[in-house]
Amino acid sequence: MIKTEILTKAITEQVQVRFYYGLNEVVMDPYFILFEEDGTKAIYGMTAGNCALRRFSFKKIANIRLLPLHFEPIVPVSPSFN
Repeated sequence: MIKTEILTKAITEQVQVRFYYGLNEVVMDPYFILFEEDGTKAIYGMTAGNCALRRFSFKKIANIRLLPLHFEPIVPVSPSFN
C-alpha cells in the first residue's frame, strides 16, 4: 500500500497511526489530507498530549503503521466564532 491509501484507511476507520517523521516517532489521530500550495501532500491530525492540529509533510513520513486504537475526532472551535 502507498502512503495515501494507508492514511486514507486510517482516517475512514478512525484509527490512530504511528510513523517516523524525520528522526522522530509520531503517534497521531489523522483527520484529513490536503494538497499544499506548492503541490505537495500533507496530513493533518492531533498528536498525543497536543490539542492543536499539526501538519506533517508526506515527504518526511516513513514506516507507517495502523494502530488498533480508535479515536473520536475533536473539532476545535475558536472562541471568536462563538
